[in-house]
Amino acid sequence: MPAKEFSLRVPASCRPGDEHKTQRAFSESVEEYVEGIFRLQKEVDRVSTGEIAVYMCVSAGSATSMVKKLAELGLVEHAPYQGIRLTEFGEKVAKQLTRAHRILERFLVDNLELPWNDVHELACKLEHYISEDIIDRIDEKLGFPKTCPHGNPIDADMVDPSIRLQDAKAGKLRMVRISDERVEFLQHLEELGLKPGVEFEAVGSSQIDSLIYLNINGKPTTVGKQVSRHVWVVPA
Repeated sequence: MPAKEFSLRVPASCRPGDEHKTQRAFSESVEEYVEGIFRLQKEVDRVSTGEIAVYMCVSAGSATSMVKKLAELGLVEHAPYQGIRLTEFGEKVAKQLTRAHRILERFLVDNLELPWNDVHELACKLEHYISEDIIDRIDEKLGFPKTCPHGNPIDADMVDPSIRLQDAKAGKLRMVRISDERVEFLQHLEELGLKPGVEFEAVGSSQIDSLIYLNINGKPTTVGKQVSRHVWVVPA
């Protein structure tokens, strides 16, 4: 039987084994490390390979190898015994990724109605395969939101007046943002009644075990160091 004639062909970007499926300058792995170091810098300023390994859930050897690669690409500066820091170029890449990630989270929650506490991982995947011009169009369609569903600013350079709950004085507070976006942590906060925008009262604290006593919607609640470190507030 003669073969049927047809003209259908798979698009170039979908062909198996094609090494140029996207126009991204860097691999997904490289981008994840850059974004991770950017987050860590806000915690510890100059980051160690050990801290990168813990954050990325990889071995110290894998983290060291990637840091060397990032340095070769001009994304980080690495001086022995002085830690690791993103270069100006590396920070630019990290801020673009952070913006894409947070716009995508907002789209997934506001338009697709996915749970606010379970979109971080999906946004992490999508951010590497959607071009910046498409992110711009999504941002416009959303009405240029200022924050992601977890309260973090979409513009990484935006001035943020919030402080960690652990550093706040007792009194009326308003929750602004959350710096730990793991689904289990966000679910825990939701169970406590803590979400961005919620007002509550910090009643007092225990210096011995770092506990903080709160009153959330009339309900006495005690939180530990993990919550007080990653929940950011302003006076209400």
